[in-house]
Amino acid sequence: MLRPLDHADVDRFARARARVGRAYRFEAVEPLPIVIQDMNYSITGEEPDSIPDDYFGEASFGTMVDYQVRKIEAHLDRYDDDYVPYLFPWYGTGVVPSALGCDIVFQPKDEPAVRGAIIGQPEGIRGLVPPDPYRDGLMPRVLRCIDYMRAHSDLPVSVTDCQGPFNIALNLVGVEAISLWMYDYPTAVHELMDFCTTVLIDWVRVQKQHAGQPLESGAFPHFTVLPEGFGGVWISDDDCTILSPHLYRQFVVPYNSRVFRAFGGGTLHYCGSAPQQLENFLATDGLTGINNWCMGDFAQVFRAQQLFDGRITLMLSDFTALDVRGYFTELLAGLRRTGTILGTCPAPTIATVGHRTQTHHRDPAAVGAEAWDVIHELLGSPD
Repeated sequence: MLRPLDHADVDRFARARARVGRAYRFEAVEPLPIVIQDMNYSITGEEPDSIPDDYFGEASFGTMVDYQVRKIEAHLDRYDDDYVPYLFPWYGTGVVPSALGCDIVFQPKDEPAVRGAIIGQPEGIRGLVPPDPYRDGLMPRVLRCIDYMRAHSDLPVSVTDCQGPFNIALNLVGVEAISLWMYDYPTAVHELMDFCTTVLIDWVRVQKQHAGQPLESGAFPHFTVLPEGFGGVWISDDDCTILSPHLYRQFVVPYNSRVFRAFGGGTLHYCGSAPQQLENFLATDGLTGINNWCMGDFAQVFRAQQLFDGRITLMLSDFTALDVRGYFTELLAGLRRTGTILGTCPAPTIATVGHRTQTHHRDPAAVGAEAWDVIHELLGSPD
């Protein structure tokens, strides 16, 4: 249970919501909204000794809640940023594939992962059956976790990780196969994408019912509250980086648009560099925000800002760079101050170096404090 909130907490979260809302409306915010992302619900980048052995266990929802609440409380004590706390039923990125027949591997001190593809031929797509969220794969565990979180905390509860239709399809058939089938069996790929889209929409709806969320609000894309009026869903589409813009426009944009329309809009996350897709993001119906862990690719960021101006909010993140001052000096020199939210993740074992991440063991509190100080030195004091 999170420590009792006082009037200062309530005012702080209201201020954060207002500042993020202004960013989404492309209004001036001085400085731009900032989130220090050290309250992460996943275990990527954490020191193994800090990870509970039963974090993903069937009967250990309390362990997950306690782990997340400790991180939230430490964060609230350290930073007065634009974070609004919530709980997250985290079971890796393969929840939907698990309900469709994929085996999930639970490795010690690591994220649950899909073992491999389960469809070897295009004909196998027609044998797919929509899952029962109360019986199949990890879905029932997620729903029980959501119920537990609501019963044991007053914090809002997010839906679990929301991989988009394309990433779900990739898990089912594999990257190489789906890339070839787009040329050799395009009708089958559209059938697969249509199926994955329907399954995802139905799954998010069920989770929202359990979480007590309206369909068109209540989303928390990557540590950032999504303001009222900008949709109720976020999806991850990391594999947008591997496709040509033509294939992405044909096989992904229509299905992502369906997801966003179903929830009154929403945001899309991807890691890395996908400058070839920026125009496709603009063509995605209902897309209100992009969350990009840009891995130091600032040229992509600056071009995205020009294209998205007035239409799509840009949320920028990375694992906090090894060279904190150099990273933010370069980024903030070219970053617009409207329609932008800035995040950084001071993970204990991962740092951004150039255009990649590397293993580095650091004190996350010290790194987060350094990033906080450097950002505010370069931007000025908060409102």
